[in-house]
Amino acid sequence: MSDEKDRMKPEQAEVDDGRGTDVLGAARGAASGAAKKIRSGISAVRDVRAAAKRHSSARGRLKQLTETLEADEATLARREEVEAGYEGIVAEQSAIVTETAEEIARQEEAVERLESEASSLEQQLAQMRTEHERELRPYKKLLETARGRSEEANRAVGEAKRAVRGAEGQVKDATERREQSISSANRAVDSSQARLRKVQEELKRAQDANSDPSALRQLHDEVTTELAHVESAREEVGVVTRDAQASVDAAQTHLWTQKQSLEEAQREADEAKSEYDERKREHDELLAREQEEEKALEERIESLRNSANDAKAAHDEAAERHDAAQALLDEAESVHATPEETVRLRRSIEQQRTDVARQQAEVDSLAEGERSLRTRTRGARLALLAAVVGVVVLLAIVIALVVTAG
Repeated sequence: MSDEKDRMKPEQAEVDDGRGTDVLGAARGAASGAAKKIRSGISAVRDVRAAAKRHSSARGRLKQLTETLEADEATLARREEVEAGYEGIVAEQSAIVTETAEEIARQEEAVERLESEASSLEQQLAQMRTEHERELRPYKKLLETARGRSEEANRAVGEAKRAVRGAEGQVKDATERREQSISSANRAVDSSQARLRKVQEELKRAQDANSDPSALRQLHDEVTTELAHVESAREEVGVVTRDAQASVDAAQTHLWTQKQSLEEAQREADEAKSEYDERKREHDELLAREQEEEKALEERIESLRNSANDAKAAHDEAAERHDAAQALLDEAESVHATPEETVRLRRSIEQQRTDVARQQAEVDSLAEGERSLRTRTRGARLALLAAVVGVVVLLAIVIALVVTAG
């Protein structure tokens, strides 16, 4: 079985080689025919491109000739228009040139005068500001001094108010201490009197009970002692009352003194405030007058500058009109002085029109030739495309077979 397979392999190879040879032969034949079609197609494409190039070049030349003709026709029309209206143009534009020249001179003089006056006023303004500052300086100094004095007086009032509040606190404390001290002394008197009454009651009960004389003497002694305590407590009330009242009186005296100081400080502060207000009024009135004077001068300067700008604008407008009129006048004089140029231009235009007509005919001829050539060679060009596609397909088949055989 293995031997049969080995014998079949060479036979199959011979068959495959034969088929490959037939395909390659067919491919060579097809390639030869395709080559002829390709050469014919390439020639057709080359001819069409050359015809299109000649057509495009002719159209470009026609465009150039047409543009030149149109420009010269416009120039000729302008020269004929100017020559036809020469006298009117000269009269009208000469009048405008004369009028605008006078206007330019007037506006130049106005600008120079206005700017000179504005510069002079600016110098006056600078000098005025310097003088105003010098005049205002002593008023400003007095104002600052008055402000400092007023601020110092206000600080003194603040300190005096704090001193009055402190003195009021001292009066309050002294009054409270007086009440406490007197109350304490009165309580001591009340206690002494209570003890005295108690001892007196004990003595009375002892007497009613006919107690021992020694006991009675002891009670008498206690009554005497308590009477002395009561008297001492009453005297202490007087002493405490006088001392406490003296403290209250001293505190109230101090408070009165501080209030007097506050009143004096407030009076001085009011006077300082009045002086400051007066100095400020004088300063502000002078400052307002000076600012009003400066503002009036500034407005005059601004008005002059605006007028100068208006004169400059009028000057520029007159200059533009002058230049435009002079340009028209120069053009009219140039056209009128060179009639031969008009004749030359007219003849040139006639020749250009002939050249344009001739070039248009050539363009039309080339366009028709290009269309005819494209029509005649359409089959060859399409065959070229088909041949190229066929060659590509055959090459692909050959490459596939070679790869398979390998």
